[in-house]
Amino acid sequence: MAENFTTQQKIEFDEFAADYEQLHAKNTSSSGFEPSYFDEYKVKEVARRLQSLLKPKDTVEILNYGCGIGKSEVFFRKYFPQSTSLGVDISPESIRRAEIENTNISSASFRVFNPGEFPQWGEFDIIYIANVFHHIPHELHHDILVHLRSLLKKDGQLFMFEHNPLNPITVRTINQCEFDKDAVLLYPDYSVKAYSGAGFSKVTKRFTLFFPGFISFMVPLEKYMAWLPFGAQYYIQANK
Repeated sequence: MAENFTTQQKIEFDEFAADYEQLHAKNTSSSGFEPSYFDEYKVKEVARRLQSLLKPKDTVEILNYGCGIGKSEVFFRKYFPQSTSLGVDISPESIRRAEIENTNISSASFRVFNPGEFPQWGEFDIIYIANVFHHIPHELHHDILVHLRSLLKKDGQLFMFEHNPLNPITVRTINQCEFDKDAVLLYPDYSVKAYSGAGFSKVTKRFTLFFPGFISFMVPLEKYMAWLPFGAQYYIQANK
């Protein structure tokens, strides 16, 4: 199963890499936001959650697991100015494009990996996973999470963002998305149990993305609504 997954996903993600931005823009057009809004939203939320733990001058090492074509790295630099980031993905073409997209960010590096392997990339303060695990068969989740936990520093934090299957608009959008045709959405409670089962501590879930662009003035309220299971996405935050 894992071998078939590896081969199939590499082919599919390589094919979509060239048109990813256009497909993403098409898929999110009904939200009223540009795709970069969602890229920044996630990283900004991570920074907000860690603001009491990290100072602007702190050196932060970030692993971007499933980095795609590298759309988050510019925001890592914006919200974690002293950060270095390693983006990893199973798609060679995505990594090639990520390197091109981020040639002006010397602190960002990228590597291809095989999900059947568990590379020792180093130790990280933050592991960042944005809408990746719904592409990975559930039977592989535990071993991958155990591996990722081993890559966190003692006080490291992992953030995993996922689409919310409790939101019917999200489900409809995913069903219409070409590069999500294989997606099996993860229910929030499943994700919490998966992380706890892999040995993480202080596992919490929060819901995000409640308001579309035409009422964007209400976005600042979203941080107070994180307990409501109706956001378009949710994220898991967990400690080593």
